Amino acid sequence: MEEMIPCQVKDQEVFQRVWQRVMAGRSEESSPIQSGSPVGSGDLPCRCLEALMHPEGGGVPPECLRRPEEPAPAPQAPPAEEAGAMPQPSGWEPAQDQPVPEPPNPAPPCPAAGESLPDARGLHRGSDLPQPWEDAQGADDRTVCLRSHVMDALEGWQFYRHLAKRARGADQRVLNSLAGELHKHARKLSAAYFLLTGLRYWPSELLGAPAIPSYWGALRARHQAEQRQEGAFRMACDDWEDPELLAMYGELADCCQRRCRQLRTLLEQGIT
Repeated sequence: MEEMIPCQVKDQEVFQRVWQRVMAGRSEESSPIQSGSPVGSGDLPCRCLEALMHPEGGGVPPECLRRPEEPAPAPQAPPAEEAGAMPQPSGWEPAQDQPVPEPPNPAPPCPAAGESLPDARGLHRGSDLPQPWEDAQGADDRTVCLRSHVMDALEGWQFYRHLAKRARGADQRVLNSLAGELHKHARKLSAAYFLLTGLRYWPSELLGAPAIPSYWGALRARHQAEQRQEGAFRMACDDWEDPELLAMYGELADCCQRRCRQLRTLLEQGIT
């Protein structure tokens, strides 16, 4: 057998005849070398041919029994000590991936130009005051004049307070009394504006220090302002039909007239 089959089979027909002679009367499953093995294709090593001499397949090399589709065993990696890996320090732990924080909830976009405002029956209706974007209830030229009357009264109060600092004795007491009277009138006018519109108007933060070049000139300027204010109150009585507003404007006009008399008295006493 060894003389008939060389170690490297080059003639495929010769090898097929030898293979059929060996496998005569035997099933393919009982053969230690299955079909599809290196025997059926290509060159066959000598040790594989020698294994055919044994009927039970004892001593057949592993590479002769392995099917071609079975992958060869992968070489095992050497231990870390043999590969020269650096030892890890004691207490060292691999870093864990931190969860990415979720972005905050975006703020709701502002309504674009032309979009409708919040529903008038929305949640803000739990308050009895109008919202900033709403128009004042019953706003017209008369309520605009009422706002200006509030501002004029506050400016007069501020003027008398600073003018009183330039006076002494009885004059100072009179001027402080006029300042308190105008502050009271400003509250009346602001309350009337709130009843009409539902909005609170008290612009005291807009007040500044008045310019007072001279004491006598300030008394004269304030006397003229009181005369103008009296005329405005008389004209306002013609615009309203509400009896409460008519009574308030009539009272304020009479107070302006009385203050004019008091300022005239201060001038008369100081000029001589």
